[in-house]
Amino acid sequence: MRVLLAGLSLFAFAAAADAAQVRNFFAPHLEGARIDACLDGGACGKPAADAFCRVQGYDRAMIFQRESYASTRALDSGRLCTGDCIAFRQVKCFTDKSDMAGL
Repeated sequence: MRVLLAGLSLFAFAAAADAAQVRNFFAPHLEGARIDACLDGGACGKPAADAFCRVQGYDRAMIFQRESYASTRALDSGRLCTGDCIAFRQVKCFTDKSDMAGL
């Protein structure tokens, strides 16, 4: 019985993974500069990571990491930050495979 349950669990996990598309972006750039962790409108973190993922053709960010960086560019306006900036170190984007059919 345990073997059957383990097999069914593994099958369900594989089916769920097959139904989604995930991609990691490390140190993402825009026009030669690292992506700022804030949008020019002031929304930082998750909203900026979600916006980056949408530009890349994904639905949303699953996780993101930030780090200090000397120069970044805001995704929504292209505004350049120099000096004490916060960039995305990593953004992990997610979408359903059905959404990726047209890409």
